[in-house]
Formats: sequence, structure tokens, C-alpha cells
Amino acid sequence: MILLVGATGRLGGAIAQALLAQGRSLRILLRRDSHSATLAPQGLATPAEALLAAGAEAAFGDLKDRASLDAACEGITTLITTANAARRSGADTFTTVDLEGTQALIGAAAAAEVEHFVYTSAVGSDPASTHPLFSAKGRCEEALRNSGLTYTILKPAMFMEVWLGAVIAAPLRLGRPVTLVGQGSTRVPFVSMADVAAYAVAAVDHPAARNAEIWIGGPHSASFTEAVRAVGDTLGRRLPVCYVRAGEPVPLLPAAMAQLLAAVESGPDQDIDMSRTAAAYGIPPTPLEAFAARFFGGR
Repeated sequence: MILLVGATGRLGGAIAQALLAQGRSLRILLRRDSHSATLAPQGLATPAEALLAAGAEAAFGDLKDRASLDAACEGITTLITTANAARRSGADTFTTVDLEGTQALIGAAAAAEVEHFVYTSAVGSDPASTHPLFSAKGRCEEALRNSGLTYTILKPAMFMEVWLGAVIAAPLRLGRPVTLVGQGSTRVPFVSMADVAAYAVAAVDHPAARNAEIWIGGPHSASFTEAVRAVGDTLGRRLPVCYVRAGEPVPLLPAAMAQLLAAVESGPDQDIDMSRTAAAYGIPPTPLEAFAARFFGGR
């Protein structure tokens, strides 16, 4: 039995659907106040009802409730978590969910003698980071390595679905210019969420994934300026762009995302060589241009 935490998110939902399509026995951790049905029409969630109808088993709980995690882990052989507080509010923060909640989940998995723990971290994770999300992920990686559990740590780069959706698609829908931070010139290995889901599913059985980090990016790095150009090529027109300095608000972008975007633009170029990883797992990385054609082609 596989336990998936974060199944109603976009990435978690893709993983859940793939596992169910394989005929896997799947349990999903659900909060009783889940808003997945409301968020799903906006493309921000996967409806829990659809996953349950497809054969998933529900375990009701919360990352802030250790007892519920202990119950959810009973009889589990593999645990996958994609849960985060990026779109939550109130008591759900990077500290309570991404740090303390994930550490509690690791403890529950160790107590239940779960055989394999698959953790979705991120490029840029660092216990010493000044950003609470990257700090939380770095500290949880350390906790997982020290837990005695067999683990896989997925380290994806920036999700194209999330970042190109927020930075480019959102203003396009409103007929407004795209806003970039700085010069929009820092190159990052944008990755498709579909690729990350495929690696999470492959990690369940792949021997190379045991006690390993899997860095996941696209076939080549690109800047946000190049991403805007790729989308413009798909749409057959040049997109209007304006610029703000790091630290300034970005129109239509939540403050937390604007802060992350500024951090990226202030940092060095990033690159992930996917050739060996793609060959080992049989998962070719999605090019930016192919993603732009798929995601923006009907707009």
C-alpha cells in the first residue's frame, strides 16, 4: 500500500492518477475541510472525489496532527509526499506544514517501519536559506537522511505550469503586459510538473532511487525572457513586457512568489544535466518550447 500526502495538489494529483492507472493500492491523506473541489475548476487542485472514485482509499488527517499521521501510516510500504503550504493561509505556514509537518510525517513513517519515503524537495533547498520554504525543505532532507528510512529526495527546478502560468498566462488573460524582475535574464532549468510526477512514480520501484537524490530539470536552462519569447512564438505575436526591480511588487503575483522570483533573478544561472538521469529512468525532459505549445497553444 502506498500513502500519498498532497494528493489533491496539482503535482500530487498527477502522481495519484498515474499510480491508480497502474492498479496500485493507494491511500491518500485528506483534510476534512479540503477545498479541492472548489479549487479544481481553476486548475489549482485535483478533486479528492475523483481520486476516491478511481479507487483511492481515504485517510483523514493533517500534517499538524501527529496522531492522524501515525494512523495513516499503518500498513504502508511506500510513502510519497508533495504537500506544502504555498497556497495555504492561517495556521498553515511553511513552518507548521513544510517543516514541522513533514518532520512529523517522517517520524510517523519511521515508527510504522515504512519501507520507502519519497520526499518532494526543490532545487535551492538549504537549511541555512533565509527563505522559509527552502530552509524547511533543506532541514527536512537532513531529517529524512538521519531517520533510518530508505528515502528518495526529488529535487525539481521551477515548475513551468506554476511559474509560466503565474508570470505569463495570468497577465495575458487580462490583456496586461508580462512583468519580469530585474532583466529577466537569469537562466534556470524549468521543468514540467508532468516530468516530476513521472519520476515520483518511477522512484517507487526503481533500484537507483533508493537512498538517492534525483535532480529534475528540462533539457536546457532558459531565462524568463526566453520563456516569454517562446510563448510569443507559440501565439504568433510579440508579448509586451515591463520590468520591476527586485523587492518591488509584481502585478498579479502573490508576494511570496514575487520574493522567490527576485531571489532567482538575483542569483547565478542554474543548470541540471539531465542526460544520464533521463536515460536511467526512461523519462525524457520536456523542452520549454514543447510545453509552451501545449500550455499556451489554445489561447
